[in-house]
Amino acid sequence: MIETGRYLIGVAGASGFGSKSTADEVTENCDLRSTTAIITGATSGIGAETARVLAKRGARLVFPARNVKAAEEAKGRIVSEFPEAEIVVMELDLSSISSVRSFVAGFESLHLPLNLLINNAGRLAHEHAISEDGIEMTFATNYLGHFLLTNLLLKKMIQTAEETGVQGRIVNVTSGIHGWFSGDLIEYLRQISQPKCQFDATRAYALSKLANVLHTKELSSRLQKIGANVTVNCVHPGVVKTRLTRDREGLLTDLVFFLTSKLLKTVPQAAATTCYVATNPRLMNVSGKYFTDCNETTPSGLGSNSSEASKLWAASEILVTQHSKTGFDPLS
Repeated sequence: MIETGRYLIGVAGASGFGSKSTADEVTENCDLRSTTAIITGATSGIGAETARVLAKRGARLVFPARNVKAAEEAKGRIVSEFPEAEIVVMELDLSSISSVRSFVAGFESLHLPLNLLINNAGRLAHEHAISEDGIEMTFATNYLGHFLLTNLLLKKMIQTAEETGVQGRIVNVTSGIHGWFSGDLIEYLRQISQPKCQFDATRAYALSKLANVLHTKELSSRLQKIGANVTVNCVHPGVVKTRLTRDREGLLTDLVFFLTSKLLKTVPQAAATTCYVATNPRLMNVSGKYFTDCNETTPSGLGSNSSEASKLWAASEILVTQHSKTGFDPLS
């Protein structure tokens, strides 16, 4: 009850910010003119606000997007507000392993540095679907595509940090819903990656968000072991009605959001934690952590499990290299 009260009135935590802080406010003193950032899902919602604020602070931005037209429109809105903004739009379908590889090859051909990677894109699908690589679509888009994207960009990020002396940062956008998942991650993914299965859209989404948390934990450990000057953290942006719910629009969705309206954040407030973790100098050398309302907190028990993180990483490496479109089998 006390925590709910603190949330509702926006009491600031140790960082000096809280649930009512906005992305503009948490980046007020940031100069990002030497920063190049890739932001997935920057065409609308939290991603678009994150991009707008980082551009305002001077960052060069790269927008990977499945819908290039929407990305160009998002770019246009930012440039109209900040004419000096430099934004590159590139095609990327996160649900496709081949598309991720093509995007990274295209990005590398630009010979740009890379200081910041924000894995923001996400989907909450009502209908069951399988990706072209044989993976359940929510998991493929929200987690596996970002897993591969991050791994393929790590060399560039480490190189940029070495050349500039500026620590690189990776931010994975997850959700508090990750705590709703229980059970065997790999086995459940195997089940829902079959053409015919009993599909629970909310549980599938929770699985993908738990995977984001575990990815953060394992990647942080691996980066520290090799002495890379790159950190990775994950954030829960809070509850906000964005295009994430586009496949679930209707009376029930609208009713739920109406009844919880006092708990909802505005989009600028929802983007604040991402921007804080991406830019605040207080977080130098902070890695492998989970943030909400611009303050470090604790993920679920399963999300804190190092063994589960290692297991998921091993399965993910197999999934992005097996090139099988006949179905899910991480142990083949």
